[in-house]
Amino acid sequence: MSEPFVGDRIVVRYRLGAATPADWRGDPAAAQSDVTGILRADGDPLVIERDGAHESIPRAAITSIRLLSRVTIRNSEIRAVEAAAAAAWPGTESAMVSGWLLRAGGGFTRRANSAVPVEFGADTDAAAISAMRAWYSDRGLPTMIALPERLVPAGHIDGRPVSGEVQMLVRDIAGISARGREAPVRLADGPTTAWLRAYRGTDVDVEVAAPVVAGSRGPLAFASIGDDEPVSIGRATVTESTDGTRWLGLTALWTSPSRRREGLAGRVVAELVEWGADHGAQRIYVQVEADNRIAGNWYRTLGFGLHHTYRYVEI
Repeated sequence: MSEPFVGDRIVVRYRLGAATPADWRGDPAAAQSDVTGILRADGDPLVIERDGAHESIPRAAITSIRLLSRVTIRNSEIRAVEAAAAAAWPGTESAMVSGWLLRAGGGFTRRANSAVPVEFGADTDAAAISAMRAWYSDRGLPTMIALPERLVPAGHIDGRPVSGEVQMLVRDIAGISARGREAPVRLADGPTTAWLRAYRGTDVDVEVAAPVVAGSRGPLAFASIGDDEPVSIGRATVTESTDGTRWLGLTALWTSPSRRREGLAGRVVAELVEWGADHGAQRIYVQVEADNRIAGNWYRTLGFGLHHTYRYVEI
């Protein structure tokens, strides 16, 4: 499990001692106890807010830390957000197989070339796996699966991990404050070559990449600061989840290393959030690699919290 961020809800298990909080059960024989709450400081000691009080736990006493979603999440809610995110990045081809949405996009990005379980009880039996492998083989692609936590029982998919943990962070669209430097942000309906090169590098295959990033089953916007050579970009979609919620998906957020810490990313996000609100979005999600501490911390300062995690595996 990755290190939690300040603002995350966690469970900390620790050895009882003079420097640690007393066991909440009042068990005189207990050797260990735990605290569930919001991480407020991640130094030594850790500071966790529980029921309005702050508890300090020395790192030397900690035996485990478990990251929790910001609020209690049902499996159906995980499935709903995943369905909205998949609709926002469907690749150039897709098919439903045994409860899985299969996506292909010429191998450009894992997101557009992986299968995700979007229906309750998505099959993991030999027939389903065989059908998925055949579909991807026909397109010259490996069979890659996005595995959201809890949606597929442990041990039902035997695959080779091809990513670390990815975190789905969410928040309501109302009340978000993502101000940045006053720089003009251009919104377009499709990606330019310059936008694609900013996103994936100068050697990007534009013919393959353009239709993938321009794919969405809902409204789509591409933001950039600096037209000829963008210094900050972002992509936004509005898609509907299976429970009827309209989600603003923020992806492909990037700022040139030479222009970071100028507030350009905040300006791009602010513009895309306003665009999303105009298109009826109610909530926002972003997907962040768990080990990207800079992005993870920044999104949490904007009020995002963990919804669930997922990983990619090849089978």
